Formats: sequence, C-alpha cells, structure tokens
Amino acid sequence: MDVLLIEPGRGIGEIKLGMTKEEVNECIERYAAKYQKPYHMDNFIKDSFKVKYDLEGKVNFIEIPSELKDTFQCLFMNIDVFNTKADELVRRIDEISPYDRNNPEMDSCFTFPEIGLGLWRPDVLTEEDLEKEWFKELKPSIQEDTMKNLYFKTVFIFHTNIELYNQN
Repeated sequence: MDVLLIEPGRGIGEIKLGMTKEEVNECIERYAAKYQKPYHMDNFIKDSFKVKYDLEGKVNFIEIPSELKDTFQCLFMNIDVFNTKADELVRRIDEISPYDRNNPEMDSCFTFPEIGLGLWRPDVLTEEDLEKEWFKELKPSIQEDTMKNLYFKTVFIFHTNIELYNQN
C-alpha cells in the first residue's frame, strides 16, 4: 500500500499549500489515473481531496477523508491517522504540538494551530461507551457503523495564519 504523507505547513501527498488550482488538478488527475478503481464511485479520488484557496488562488487548506485508508496509508510523522484511535492520536500529536483547548467543537474537532493540522469526526465515541447499555442495545450493523467514531473521519492541514472557525 502506498503512503500518503500528511505534512503540516507543506501539503498532503503531492498536493501542496500554495499551489494553484491548475497544479492541484494535475496532481488529482495523476492520483485518479493510478488509484481510481472500477469499484469506486465516480470521481472517488477527485472528491476525496477537499482543497480551499486564498484570495490569490493559492491552496491554503487541504482535507482528506478516512475512506482513503483503503487506498493509502495516511501518515503524519509515522502515525497512521486513520488507523489510530482518536484519543490515542490526539494524545500523541499533543505531545508534538498542543491542540487548541478553546476550540468550540472540542471532542469532535481538534486543531493544532502551531503546526496547522486538524482532525475531525462527526460524533464522539469512547472505549467506555462500548460497555454502556445504549451501545449494547444497538443492532450489530449499527454498532459496527457507530464504532467508526472511535477514529477520526478526516484530517486537514491549513496555513497557520488563517482563521478556521469562520472558513467556508
């Protein structure tokens, strides 16, 4: 399995902060040519890279979803971000750079503003929740789906000089 490097302040894989839309499209086309599979939904690779641009048309935000973990090993400093449980991942990255303890979305979204890295999941689930009655009463298929929230759904990088909470 190929590695997709998550490098805060630099980029994710071939897509780098500061690139133009045309440069990003070229990177995505290369990824799609190599990694788009017949069983993927149309434009799976293209749609997996969420890229935002500043007023000058340069990349200032890149986000990828956990669905890419079936195609790539998504690594930040040799940590597999989509196969490391959320609590452990936050703890390990917090040792490298502290997360924003004032984030209004605490628990579902962690940002590490000094390095320009963020992690998001739609709902919070902990190991302790797995032992609670409400979880045990769920149908097995729903339990399986709910357990995805032990991990983060997306990872993103951003220029450290942008305000994330007001970004569209």
